[in-house]
Amino acid sequence: MPNNEKREDIRVRRPEEHSKLLTILKDENIFSSFKNILVFAASLGYKKQIRLPFDKSGERIMLRIFDENIDIPFIHCLALAETKDTNILKKEHFSNAILIFEEYANGGLSVISEYIKDGTNALQSIELLINSELNDELNNDTNLNPFSWAK
Repeated sequence: MPNNEKREDIRVRRPEEHSKLLTILKDENIFSSFKNILVFAASLGYKKQIRLPFDKSGERIMLRIFDENIDIPFIHCLALAETKDTNILKKEHFSNAILIFEEYANGGLSVISEYIKDGTNALQSIELLINSELNDELNNDTNLNPFSWAK
């Protein structure tokens, strides 16, 4: 973040290519806000290791909409996990942390868009996506799978 830019002036970009998907997820009350969609999508993008840069942005979300106790620490943790450099946590690198968040959110939205096609039930599609991710975790993580000894 440039030194003269105040944190409350920062706006988080929404990838324009996913505008229709964002609107569906919000209008069908699957998520209560665009901010919540981006947080979910960023976590999914990171889990899948899909980080996609983008140039065209839809309407931006003011950073002050993001919860200081939940969302901002998530953005910092995501950036730290990506860079493995504690300098990313410094105030002067916050814009880089936001960029990492935006790009993982774009990656996650790309995954979500594969589940939600025209004419499909968006809620059922999100439930299917979440169940698929949980099943992958149970099958791949011996700490989560109580039957891992049977393999």
